[in-house]
Amino acid sequence: MTTALTRTPSKLIVAEVRGAALSILDEEGPDGFTVRAIAKRAHVAPMAIYNHFDGVNGVLEALWTEGFEALRQAITFHSGDPLWDLVSAGRGYRSFALSNRGLYTVMFMHRFRNFHPTVGAEHLAAQTYQTLVVNIERCQRLGYFSNIRASDGAQILWSACHGYVALELLDITFASDRDEAFERLLAALRDGFR
Repeated sequence: MTTALTRTPSKLIVAEVRGAALSILDEEGPDGFTVRAIAKRAHVAPMAIYNHFDGVNGVLEALWTEGFEALRQAITFHSGDPLWDLVSAGRGYRSFALSNRGLYTVMFMHRFRNFHPTVGAEHLAAQTYQTLVVNIERCQRLGYFSNIRASDGAQILWSACHGYVALELLDITFASDRDEAFERLLAALRDGFR
């Protein structure tokens, strides 16, 4: 009697590859990020990664997209207080980065050779940035950030948060209390533009 061979459903392969890729990024960093390493950790044949993702760049594209979708949610707040929303966006940014190191690495911390996000993926990143621009515009209607273009204010906020988080992720920090220091950074940004 012969047993029929069953194929692993595509949905499961995609989830396994995603999990394996993030584990490699979290544990080994970008240097260990290869098709062979991902396939081994996901317990699939390397060909499965080419079939389901079109290779390592497809895996990176999927992680990039997932990351920017999640980041946009993490920095989006719509209370009646735009200034509170802006500070909350800064907190959300940091929380996302610290909780999603692998995704954050793909998005911001490493340029993978031969990986160029598609136009759609770049558009998603721009939409995430636009979330901050809209929030700055809301603050401007209250008199904050009045002497600066909204896009410049968003760039300053994003840069400050990214710089702080990047140093944290690289474990280059001398703050006695990382949370308190970050809150002071956000307060300085908020108050500096009054």
